[in-house]
Amino acid sequence: MIMAKFGIVALIGLLFTAGCSVGEPVRISANGMVKWSDGQTEGMHISQTGSSLTFANYSNEVGAPPLVIFARIDSARNDDCEYFFVETAVKKRLKVCETGEVTLFNRGKVVKVGHMVKPRY
Repeated sequence: MIMAKFGIVALIGLLFTAGCSVGEPVRISANGMVKWSDGQTEGMHISQTGSSLTFANYSNEVGAPPLVIFARIDSARNDDCEYFFVETAVKKRLKVCETGEVTLFNRGKVVKVGHMVKPRY
């Protein structure tokens, strides 16, 4: 009985520790940058073909992948804008316009708005 209680307490402690620990995000070789309207800047890697945009994942969710990769939706070009989605989270989308405007959507709702800026090296 005591061993069972100890095991449960240890398991809860482990889950609590894992859920509260935030690891260092993976570093990417950024060749582009987005400045969000809240003042934060976020580096990204733009593939040579422009078909994918890679961001470091700053999520503190347990089991979250270290990178978020947006793939271009070739059939969804609208005017001077291109649309990207995350294959593992299809409802997460990114709209990038030739003017530099960037809009992040989640489940059809705008999450963040910003614009492309020249990266600082």
